[in-house]
Order: sequence, then C-alpha cells, then structure tokens
Amino acid sequence: VESGSGLVAKMGDKALSKGGMFDSAMRRLPARFRPGRRTRRVSMLLLVVVLLMRVTQGGWRSADSQIAHADGSCPEHEPGSRGDAAVASLRKRLSDILESDEVQRDTTHLDDTRFTVVLNTFKRRDLLKKAVKHYATCPDIREIRVVWSEQVPPPSPNDADADLYFPLRKSGKANSPEIVYDSHFSSTSIQNRFEVSHVRTTSVFNIDDDVRIPCGTLSKGFKVWRMNKNVLVGYFPRLHVWHPDKCQHTYVWDDISLWRDSQFSIILTKAAFMSTEYLRLYEIGLPDAARKYIDARKNCEDIAMQLLQTAVSNSPPVWVKPPYWHYWFSKVSGIGVAGISKGASHHDLRGKCVTDLSRFLLNGVDENAMWGEKYGDTPLLVTAMKPWSE
Repeated sequence: VESGSGLVAKMGDKALSKGGMFDSAMRRLPARFRPGRRTRRVSMLLLVVVLLMRVTQGGWRSADSQIAHADGSCPEHEPGSRGDAAVASLRKRLSDILESDEVQRDTTHLDDTRFTVVLNTFKRRDLLKKAVKHYATCPDIREIRVVWSEQVPPPSPNDADADLYFPLRKSGKANSPEIVYDSHFSSTSIQNRFEVSHVRTTSVFNIDDDVRIPCGTLSKGFKVWRMNKNVLVGYFPRLHVWHPDKCQHTYVWDDISLWRDSQFSIILTKAAFMSTEYLRLYEIGLPDAARKYIDARKNCEDIAMQLLQTAVSNSPPVWVKPPYWHYWFSKVSGIGVAGISKGASHHDLRGKCVTDLSRFLLNGVDENAMWGEKYGDTPLLVTAMKPWSE
C-alpha cells in the first residue's frame, strides 16, 4: 500500500478528488505541507465555531453594549416614570376592550375542552396539505381554520383532489376536526392570520404551514395554556434587548445567544396558543398606524400580538419545550424553504419593530406624537428561559 504522499505524487489531485470543499483548498498546497484528514476535520470544526460566533456577534455583545453606553443619550426608560405610566394607561385601555359587551358577547359560551387550529398559509400547497393531514389526526382539536389569502378560490370538498385538503372527511371517525377555509379575497395582509371570526373554542392555536408540532407535544401545550389562559403559550422563544447606542431594541433570535442570556420575552405565533378574545383585541386595540406599519413591511404581526398580550395581562409568555428530535428535525426540514424570515435584513427589522410598535401603542390615541423617541419603554417583560413545569 502506497503512503499518502506517494499516492499524491503518483495520481496528483485525483487522490483527493473525493474530498469536500476543505480538501479542494488543500490541493493547492505542496504535497508535503498538506495536513492529514484528522487535522483537516479539526480545522473545519474550528472554522464553523468561528463563523457561528461572527453570525451571533450582535447577541454576544448585547450585555457589554448596555454597560458601555449606560450613560448614553438613549436610556431604556424615560425619566420621571412616564414610560411606566404609559404602559399602565395602555393596560387600562386594552382591559376595557376585553371587558366590553362587544367582545364578551363573542367569547362567551365557547368550548373549553378543545381548541381551534388557525393555520396560516400562502402559495405553499405542498406544505398546506402536509399540515392539514397532520393536525387532522391530533386529539383535542375541534376545528381547523385555514387562513386563505390567495386571490383565487380556496379548495372545495367538491374538487377532484379534495381528499388532500380535507383529510378524514370520508373516514367517519368520531370527533375528527372540521376543516374550514377562510377566504380573504380583499387582502393578502400578513395580519389576516388574526382575522378569524365565529371561533367556537376559548383557545386558538396559531400555526404556520411549515411547522408541524407532534400531537403529544401539542396536547401538552394545550394543557399548559389551560393553566395560563391570559398569556401566549408556545414553542419558539425570542428576546428583545435595548441598545442605547442605536436608540432601538435588538431582536435576539439565535439559539446560542438565547441560551447564553437564559431569558426570553416573545413567543412566536408561528406555533402558539392564545385566548380567542385576543383575536378581537388585535382587531380593536391595535392602532391603525401600527397596522399600516406592519402591512408596509409584511412582517412583525406576531410582535404586535405579543405586545398586546403582555400589556393587558402584565405577564410574560410561557415556553413549552419541544422534544429534541423535533427541534433538530425542524432545523433540517426548514433548509431551502422560502419565507420572510430568510431575508438578510429580517432580524434587524424585527428589532426595529419592537421599538416602533411599542411607541405606537404607548402613544395611545395620539398616534402621530411618537413621544419618547429616545427611550426604550415597551410593554414586553423579560422572564427566565425555563420551560413550564407543573
């Protein structure tokens, strides 16, 4: 058997033709300077670690930035507790909405033993069919409401491929959920996901078409929500951090920073339980200026919902930890799936949304005032990064 250097001398670059990108780079080195396979693997691992640190650089520097700029021109709270007074005023305004006859009339005498799945989709038919098929088999679901914002008619039970969009419709299985497609022909707004009327349960589970929570984990989440009915309960936590040097919040989304800080303040509504009355709160309580802001950016409706929930309840959201296998499966299956969160500036925009939407809400009825532009007051509350346990 020839040695590695002899094989290279005899066969040239073909000796390394089965290597990866790193091996390809090694071919440019003289044979005697080429490292062994184990050395190359270790070097590649170190390179990946360095790249991860670069990607999450903003998150790694968050605490240091706050210390370095603690005496800067943009403190987190407005002097004189005006920010606290604004949050209290907002809470009173939103509480009055929930207690109004209009909302109470729509949310009384609802089924409290099961929940409604509100499935958000847009021009991703393959994902839609997989999601409907999956959730149709889960227990505790009374109804699946598909938010249909495409400007074409939704699937019908009379279509030739109806079984793909209405699974179990011919099975005769008891307690199988009814599937309803809610058309929004007048708008493709991302906020359509919260415009669902005539819900027959006290709880709705908001979900994106590319997320499939295991049935057992879903049942656990519903159980946790029944013990925390005034907050969002979900599976994907995020964190906001005020940056005085930027005069705005940073949106912390990456796993490394979240686990390092061990805190969160936002639960994504791409997989979250909430009280049905919060759909009406979003409709009535969110200022028109905030709605226009969200539509213009086609983003941040979930942040607006979290702001409303935290403001009215004065409580942070609750995190339900999914199984490890599902966590990694969702990471791998999400590769190559198109979506708004894949854009290069997406996470910078999300931080700005926390700042701007907080100001819209705290301004009350005077939406043009935008007082406190130099401050980071927000209804959001930070809590420890711990999954709910009974």
